[in-house]
Amino acid sequence: MKTSGGDPFVSHNSFLEETEIYDKVVQATVTVSLRQHGIDTDGRGVRASKIFVRQTVTGLSLRRIVPRARLGTYTTDELWDLSAMALLARALMEGFLGLHYFGTERVSADEAELRFLLAQLHRNVEWYEIRRGLESCPDLSEFQDGIRRQRQRLVEHSYAGRLTNAQRSRVGRNEMYKTKAEFEEELQVCKNLRSHYRLLSNLAHTAPLSIERIDDDKGRGTGSDADVGYALMCRMLGRRYLAASTVAFFDMFADQLQHGCGAPVEGMRDLVLAGFD
Repeated sequence: MKTSGGDPFVSHNSFLEETEIYDKVVQATVTVSLRQHGIDTDGRGVRASKIFVRQTVTGLSLRRIVPRARLGTYTTDELWDLSAMALLARALMEGFLGLHYFGTERVSADEAELRFLLAQLHRNVEWYEIRRGLESCPDLSEFQDGIRRQRQRLVEHSYAGRLTNAQRSRVGRNEMYKTKAEFEEELQVCKNLRSHYRLLSNLAHTAPLSIERIDDDKGRGTGSDADVGYALMCRMLGRRYLAASTVAFFDMFADQLQHGCGAPVEGMRDLVLAGFD
């Protein structure tokens, strides 16, 4: 990400320029999202479509929550909720990873099935834990039996033997077995993924990095120069992963989406990495 002397605080003009870029990405994303209805696809494509819908909604939310600032007005006229911006930017980052892992990455049918089964197990385990924690907990024996059978099916799956020990360990914890480090190695858009994810998480949580930066100027929603700089970073990262999601989804269904979507998507391909070193 381009900054001034390594400092994240950039000019307000840069924020206004990024607003125009983000709007262009959102417009292309909405165009693709509105035209995906009725696509003929398999289960993996359906999952990709659902994740892409969520990416579209989150992208629109980030556009709405970040102020439509004008020069000279951002310190008094707008609410700058940096933690909310960071949460939405991180959600777009996570959404892209899910879209790639569950939908757009080209994998064998066996590996795709393993990922699907793991996702179903994760869903059922989460429902089980949620319901188990309720005071009026119903009989969960059916859940327990089903989870046991799902775990066994994963252990015996034909692709499981091709996983590394570390990957099998993550499967045992009901997690995606591809790590952020692996995403960084494989995808250009994921360069510095772990550092960016950590920054957004620290800004979103009530963590020392976030709390200790609040003073008489920063962190009060008034749009200080420092907060505008961090808001720019949130918007740039959100734009990066929203644009990457749209391009990947379009490429997955290019034959069916070309008419009406081809030009907007081609016009935004360079925006995936625009402004990043």
